[in-house]
Amino acid sequence: MDIPLSSRQLNAGMLRIDVPHVTPDSTNLHVMSLFNEHKALIGLPVLENQRPIGMINRHIFLSQMSRPFFHELYDQKSCIAFMDKTPLIIEASSGLEYLAGQVVETGDKAVTEGFILTAEGQYIGMGLGIDLIKTVSDLQAKQHLQIMQSIEYARVIQESMLNRSRQSIEENLNDWCLFWQPRDCVGGDIYAFQRDENGWLVVIADCTGHGVPGAFMTFIFASALEKALTQSQACEPEHLLSIINRYIKQTLSQLHPTADLGQSNDGCDAIALYVDEKNERMIWANAQMHAFRLGADADAVEVLEGDRKGLGYTDTPSDFRWHRHERPLKRGDEVMIVTDGVTDQIGGERGIMFGKKRIQSLLLQHRHLPVAELSRALESSLREWQGKEPSRDDITWFGFRG
Repeated sequence: MDIPLSSRQLNAGMLRIDVPHVTPDSTNLHVMSLFNEHKALIGLPVLENQRPIGMINRHIFLSQMSRPFFHELYDQKSCIAFMDKTPLIIEASSGLEYLAGQVVETGDKAVTEGFILTAEGQYIGMGLGIDLIKTVSDLQAKQHLQIMQSIEYARVIQESMLNRSRQSIEENLNDWCLFWQPRDCVGGDIYAFQRDENGWLVVIADCTGHGVPGAFMTFIFASALEKALTQSQACEPEHLLSIINRYIKQTLSQLHPTADLGQSNDGCDAIALYVDEKNERMIWANAQMHAFRLGADADAVEVLEGDRKGLGYTDTPSDFRWHRHERPLKRGDEVMIVTDGVTDQIGGERGIMFGKKRIQSLLLQHRHLPVAELSRALESSLREWQGKEPSRDDITWFGFRG
């Protein structure tokens, strides 16, 4: 998908923002002081002779320096110890089409961390991936066709962000399914998958809204999850949700409420589920997400417990703690997680919601089929139910058999 002509006339330099920088001679103590002074600073460029050689990620740096004895060991050492040596570096004269292509190639890294801007190789500032998406989207507001082209390109960026998790699922699971369909080309549903030495973690989230606003929230969620995984283990899903909750509230300025009528009340429903393959157990924390389990020898579908608090919303306390749940996971057990784009879809003869009971019935009816075939049966049933009714929301589901 090409970026429309109107944006080709502009270049990456229009996204430039002034941020502090450091050199290899700068100590980690100096880096710490800069991050403390500039609360909104996501990344800190490292320059040598005014040429960028790396980037220090705020969340990774602070999480490392918070570990025991790291201050004593690293305060006076060079900041390059925590430097990413391969940041995205873009000449300011580059067109937005080239910049967007580079962001797509680097995936969520450039979106969450930003990119370095240069003029003839000399550092001049930074740009943010989220500003790129906003800029491209704003440029299209003048014409409907240009808007659609912009959103379609944003879909490429969003799918690129998700692609790493999908590939990891394919490499690590045998009997599974994953369905992701935004209502409006891009959307507010997001999934993530990560493996460790004892098992694997899957996170499914349904962020506020759909379309471009929902997509913005998924980028915030992806950044929050990345931070959470540096501060907590994958086998501690309840801690992951708590960290993500606080990050979203901090990002959206919800930690210190004001009388500002424009204050955001955005967030997400989410579940973090860890499969401990070594001990044949599954561990999860659930923030208002629909999740089901059908035991290999059970005659009924179990609804996985959760808390009735979403992440990031103004009525969710910043220190809220989600409950940790555990269950044995036997060979042949099935688990299915769905967003409310499935359960809330209107259809049928009476124009009512699809609901959870139909999903439970489908799990029982197709329990002996591979999970991929169960997924196709669910999709067929949902489409038949929907008929000519418009889609109400983004749709995502993930299932697997133990």
